[in-house]
Amino acid sequence: MVGTSRSPRKGDETIAVAIKRVDRFTQTAIVSVSYRTLLRQGEILILRVIDVTSRSAGLSFQTDFDVKERVRNASDIIDVIGRDLELRPQGRNFVTRCPFHNDTKPSMTVNPERQSWKCWVCDIGGDVFSFVMQREGLDFPAALRLLAERAGIELPEYRSGPKTQPGSPDDKATLSSAIEEVAQAYYEQLDARKTDDAKVAWDYLASRGVNDENRRRFRIGFAPDSWDFAVNLLHRKNYSNAVAVACGVAKSRRGPSGADGCYDFFRGRLMFPINNSHGKVISLGGRIIPAIAARTVAASGGTATAGAKYFNGPETLLYRKSAELYGLDLARDAIRTAGEVLVMEGYTDVVAARMAGIENAVAVLGTALTQQHVRVLKRFAPRVVLVLDGDDAGRRRAEEVLDLFVTAEADLRILTLPDDADPADFLTSHSKDALLELAAAAPDAIDHKIACLIEGVDLTRDTHRVTAAIESLLALFVKVPQNDDRASLRVDQLLMRISRTFDLPVERLSRRLDALRASRKESETKKARYQQQQSKRSLPEHAPNASGPNADFSNDDPFASAAMEDAAMFGIDEYTQSTAPRDSSPNPRRRDDASPAASLSGVDRELFETLLESPEVAAMAIEAIDTEWLQSTTAKMLLSAYQELDLNGYDLNADSLLTLIENDFLKLQIVSLQQRIDQRGERSTVTPHERYTAILTRFHERAFEAEKSRQITQLESATLAEDEEMAVLRAIIDAERIRHTPR
Repeated sequence: MVGTSRSPRKGDETIAVAIKRVDRFTQTAIVSVSYRTLLRQGEILILRVIDVTSRSAGLSFQTDFDVKERVRNASDIIDVIGRDLELRPQGRNFVTRCPFHNDTKPSMTVNPERQSWKCWVCDIGGDVFSFVMQREGLDFPAALRLLAERAGIELPEYRSGPKTQPGSPDDKATLSSAIEEVAQAYYEQLDARKTDDAKVAWDYLASRGVNDENRRRFRIGFAPDSWDFAVNLLHRKNYSNAVAVACGVAKSRRGPSGADGCYDFFRGRLMFPINNSHGKVISLGGRIIPAIAARTVAASGGTATAGAKYFNGPETLLYRKSAELYGLDLARDAIRTAGEVLVMEGYTDVVAARMAGIENAVAVLGTALTQQHVRVLKRFAPRVVLVLDGDDAGRRRAEEVLDLFVTAEADLRILTLPDDADPADFLTSHSKDALLELAAAAPDAIDHKIACLIEGVDLTRDTHRVTAAIESLLALFVKVPQNDDRASLRVDQLLMRISRTFDLPVERLSRRLDALRASRKESETKKARYQQQQSKRSLPEHAPNASGPNADFSNDDPFASAAMEDAAMFGIDEYTQSTAPRDSSPNPRRRDDASPAASLSGVDRELFETLLESPEVAAMAIEAIDTEWLQSTTAKMLLSAYQELDLNGYDLNADSLLTLIENDFLKLQIVSLQQRIDQRGERSTVTPHERYTAILTRFHERAFEAEKSRQITQLESATLAEDEEMAVLRAIIDAERIRHTPR
């Protein structure tokens, strides 16, 4: 049985561990921790951790594990994958065409017995959670919620405070059903052309070139020019005013008698449902209809205004505009196939692109492209092309994404359309191939910035403008953290490009960058000192000592937040409770958009093959294996996962590992090892215990050779005193004698 509990071993008691964060904080904090591996920039810290205090609002290990186990057991992988793909039986397995590459023949194997899948071409795979994460572009918590919802399993609350009640404005399921009701009603208004205004909206949509097929595909609707259409609709469906406001279709107001009321957020507009990545309505956006807007202005005697061209719903429990993209639910497969995504600025741009045959287009929702957008899009394609209007506003938005290019691990390109056109206008007079050719030739964000800075500048004579351009570029690089090796390498490459453009030595640019960094650091230090002084002045005269024995590491405590952020359990996650969505599980076992450095290989791979083949051997190995013996971060995280299961009394088998681990890369490693075991079959006559003994011997040999090399290096350095040299030499000889003594 998956996840069967065992009695914890003696010695699993909780202890306190002092952690000193000298790299980020100059303070020492005490936390209670459970047996887990914390990873920070390759440094491994093995800690006994039971409950980090700042995680007190989350779930216990057992509850967390049991929830995942229930959802996993209720989500048969054949049913889940078969929802979208045609599965064909092949022996004991099933095969299908892989949705993650242009598959001409079935390359994906699904194993119903192990509840796993793998594409041999993509070299990706895992369990049912991994598939949903890959297919839907979700992180683990979102995949867990999606599968739980499909299986009819109610997940425990992950946030502190009282449990929400169905029908309340704090209940996400209630808000989701309410906004779906309104979106459907708007769609029906336009579809049936129920009113004269709906006919005006229909004609306007047709004049914009939107055909009926795409109207239905995007579920475009019409919000009547009424103050209470949506509010009354929800009242008839037994939703309260508070729910109407909380889901983003109404605004609150206080009536003349003092009673609270609300009125419709959208009036007299074309309506575009905004869906999340798996197709559920989470908000709405409205576009102005000129004829209705003009009538409203005229009726007011000129006191009213037509309003903004595009009008997005407010942020709610369901919808955060900095993380959502219009049309992603329809475009994700095309994005994977193309290997790039075109990011536009409006709903009608995406609709126009789809009508022209460009399916890999999405749009931001009234905000600039953000780090969260890039993180989501990177799950589908490595290349992001930001398609901007050719006007001044479009050029300003190009400036806003420069930070993303420098710090994000993405190929971010900027396409500014000619003649001040937007994508919809451009595609009216040009073919889709013309737009795709421009996208293919689009410069990256830095080249775009350089081109703008040096336009019309004589690089040999205009000293002032050249210097200003260089300073502007270097100021971007100052923001890159120096302890991030990959980002630093990116900066080094960009400095070389600036060097070639302005014919300046890289060394001079580097020195200037160092000076700017020092200046920024000094400025931040002064600011921090000032803020510290201000906070001291505002403290009560007898404020309690936060470092006392009963101190609570709350969300505001920098150390506790950092400890949780770096507790990247089995997935190198950055968990920051203060910035996490309200419904996120504060579970430090994940990072779904980052993978460990390398797959398992060599003796590490042999070890974990053996542990998966024999849980009895795994129970011995977690006590005997030193993490320092392991070559890869991947291996160290898998060993830590075994230790976590053992500490909490769960079976040490593959099912328990796959249930515990949330990182899709690590899940792939487990599935790949299982397949190697299956392929080996009965050919091997060596038992798991014999193989484990041989592996231990190899680890000990390697440790011995490493120590001997270190000692020889000491002797060769000629820095030891004569008696110390003799002691080292004797140690080497004694170790060799013991090594070769028959046992």
